[in-house]
Amino acid sequence: MKRKRGDGFVEPLPGDFAPGLYLDLNADVAMAIEAGHIASAEEHYRLFGRREGRPYRVPAAGTELGGGIAGPWTYRYPYRACPDLPPVAFAPPRPGPEDETIARRLIAAWRSGAGRSPAQADNEGMWAARAQGFSAFHSALRTGDAAMLADLLNNLFQSHLAHGIAMGRTMATLARQAPTPFSASWCDRLLRLSEALGLAHVRSPEQGDYTAPLAGALVQQIEPGRLEAELGFPLVFPDVGAPFGVRYGAGILPEHAFSHAYAAWRIGRLGDFGSVVEIGGGFGGLAWFLRRPCRRYTILDLPFTNVLQGWFLLKAGLDLSLAGEPEAAIRVLPWWDIERDESYDLAINQDSIPEMPPETAAMYIARIRTIAPMFYSINQEAAAPNTDDFRQVVVPDLIAQDGGYRRLNRQLFWMRDGYVEEVYARR
Repeated sequence: MKRKRGDGFVEPLPGDFAPGLYLDLNADVAMAIEAGHIASAEEHYRLFGRREGRPYRVPAAGTELGGGIAGPWTYRYPYRACPDLPPVAFAPPRPGPEDETIARRLIAAWRSGAGRSPAQADNEGMWAARAQGFSAFHSALRTGDAAMLADLLNNLFQSHLAHGIAMGRTMATLARQAPTPFSASWCDRLLRLSEALGLAHVRSPEQGDYTAPLAGALVQQIEPGRLEAELGFPLVFPDVGAPFGVRYGAGILPEHAFSHAYAAWRIGRLGDFGSVVEIGGGFGGLAWFLRRPCRRYTILDLPFTNVLQGWFLLKAGLDLSLAGEPEAAIRVLPWWDIERDESYDLAINQDSIPEMPPETAAMYIARIRTIAPMFYSINQEAAAPNTDDFRQVVVPDLIAQDGGYRRLNRQLFWMRDGYVEEVYARR
């Protein structure tokens, strides 16, 4: 029977609807509920989810590429190119005696940044929900509950806190229930990195069998020592925040690590930069792979994300400073510190400028030109809808409008289809 609601009728919930799983699979809904925009998973599904085709149960993996769970564009080659797919491994949270000390520093830095934040600075663009949702996270920051904050961050990569940055609760849920597409995606990134480094040949669809299986297991064929020798640094991911991926070398290597390692390698080929600034540093993965003695590295980002970056890098054992602290070689600072009277050898942005409001993105492009003679960008150019108010921006268009750069290099990004890698120099 249909249930009457107002002047219309609303279909009943599916018999197997599970509110918890619905929130696992739809991170934005979980954030909207925490922000108070909607009352419950059930209400969201009735009002929006059914019409939008939202998943409320884990889809059964099909036979097509991606299994109907991951997009076929994720893969350079079909599954059968990697006949021995490795299992997906999940690290448990690993609390330590240093956790509350780190959490107290993060709380103090967040409060320092919040006190200096420009009006509505964190409430624009695609990341606005982060400033409004995650009630337990923000409650821990506001009340100074270091134990609660540490408990949340110890499970960072298997929670919605990492959504849109790396891994996250939705990906972890799907990877547990349908591991084949995720293992295949991990192998695809390993193969792409190996091709970029010249350790594997790039196949041609015009010559021979483009999808023929590799000889032997990919993980054994491309072992860590060979990759690390070409990269020039260890391909090791810290056991911080409960990461998940595939066991490779000494630990679990998440899929995101391959892209960060590639970018670090490419930057090393561009020059020996003593001072680097990264605009929008994700969870700190690139900073981890670019760490060097005597290098000054600064991350500028939203205060919310500064907390995640600070936790990841401090728990990984790096010496860094946060907002309001005496400065170290590695600094994690709120984005408006880009206005400091400082200069750097290289500015980096990957996968974030297109998601900013147009005026904010244009500000960054102009400011980068002022503070650094070289700019390294990895971004997509789809110009897709961003919010109801504007579409995503395109980095080369902003560069052209600015007029103060010359492009040194442009190529497709090896690690991810639809992304472009560019190097610009100041005129």
